[in-house]
Amino acid sequence: MKKLLLFIIGAMCLISCKKFLQEYSPTDVTPKSTTDFGEILYYDGYPTVNVTLQSWMAFLDDDTQGYNGPLYANLKLQYPAAPIYQWQPDFVASSNAAGFNMNFNTWGTYYQLLLGVNVALQYLDNSTGRQSDKDQFKGEAYTLRAFYHFMLVNIYAKPYNDSLSTPDKNPGIPIRKSADFSNDLLTRNTVKEVYTQIVSDLDSGMYLLDKQKTEQVPYRISHVAAHLLASRIYLYMEDWDKAISHADEVLKYHPQLMDLNTWGGEPDLDHKLLVGAANVESIWSYGNSVEQLPVSYDETYNVSHDLADCFEENDLRQQIAFLYTPDFLKDIINQDYSQMKNTSNVNSGNGQLNNSWRSAEAYLNRAEAYIQKYRKSGDVNGATQALLDLNTLRANRLDKASFTPWTLQPGDKLLQMCRTERRRELFREEMHRWFDLRRYGMPSIKHVFPTSPTTAEIYRLAARDPQYVMPIPDEVLSRNPALVQNPQFNGKRLPE
Repeated sequence: MKKLLLFIIGAMCLISCKKFLQEYSPTDVTPKSTTDFGEILYYDGYPTVNVTLQSWMAFLDDDTQGYNGPLYANLKLQYPAAPIYQWQPDFVASSNAAGFNMNFNTWGTYYQLLLGVNVALQYLDNSTGRQSDKDQFKGEAYTLRAFYHFMLVNIYAKPYNDSLSTPDKNPGIPIRKSADFSNDLLTRNTVKEVYTQIVSDLDSGMYLLDKQKTEQVPYRISHVAAHLLASRIYLYMEDWDKAISHADEVLKYHPQLMDLNTWGGEPDLDHKLLVGAANVESIWSYGNSVEQLPVSYDETYNVSHDLADCFEENDLRQQIAFLYTPDFLKDIINQDYSQMKNTSNVNSGNGQLNNSWRSAEAYLNRAEAYIQKYRKSGDVNGATQALLDLNTLRANRLDKASFTPWTLQPGDKLLQMCRTERRRELFREEMHRWFDLRRYGMPSIKHVFPTSPTTAEIYRLAARDPQYVMPIPDEVLSRNPALVQNPQFNGKRLPE
């Protein structure tokens, strides 16, 4: 059956889905049952271990820093990723020419996944099987479709809350709701239209999944996962009440947090996970470890000093999630800090599916929304609720012997505290930091690029820089001339 599922998606690129399913099957078995389409959804609509989404984007934010030392004095491992890290406008061509071995066509990857999702949605209703199974699979598919459009619009368009423009005017990405191919060239919907579709799909997904409330399986979308995505999306849309209500729903069913105090202050990389399906906080786990741990590049690009410096001395995450390289090891370890957050998943033998939606995010989403309401209205009750969420999370992250709960602060200060906590908690997970920088107003950030073991250049992404919006891949534009490219930085970006 799996060979059939893989063949279906390939054939759809050439002929319409409906015609293919009705007239052709390499094994003389046409998918008809609800279970068949559930398998199509999983194998071709879910980002499994064989799917690489946007691993190249791990080099963009200010949580990453370039390193050099005696071990790699010739910089050979730095050069392939340097154009991305320096935010060069031609980073795709330059990195490929330097031997970068990752897929830059994130656009195509997400639209391929949308195809698998849309096949399931288009044919599940008329499949043979139980209605409860149809509802479950359709609920998963609607939620995945919302997620993929959300990722695409936040990579290839301006943020929804951009202060100098409006989402109804800004070009977004094409909305793809059908599995049928035609000769029509899709144009870009506006950012507002994309978010309207995302919300519509989420509403459909949550309605169906809430009917089922099946037991959570870490590799499948559940009703809890759908509500977590909703809390994230409404946070981006600055609909604070809805962000809170959906986070409430998540924490009603999945409030668990991992207490790092139980680790004894030492990494236990062979038995415990910070990210991944085996972590008690995980709601949905997917994809490949390479998303957050670029293969062959972690020795020259790793945790930045800027990130490391924002952790408090008694924060157990800085003892467990990354390691500091002492001076006597600098001859054999290049980087000053090494992230262990995703390495723990690889070493533990618990599989590579380590991109996770975690309950910790729900606490952070709800806290930020409450603080924004507090800033707007002065309602101390909102601040009190936010502090309860933040202190609950921090009590499981800081050394209990010296943990002191946060107390009421002015709104702006409390918001900054919450944002810094979010950075500490979610670093190197999905695209949280990069997307957060975008919705925080696209501030200026800098990257240190070593040119030798003792010298370095500073590259700066200016406030509201065009590179906060990624270019649509050239191969996509060549196939669809109806698409308009995003504005890009003019010329080669030079060091300061």
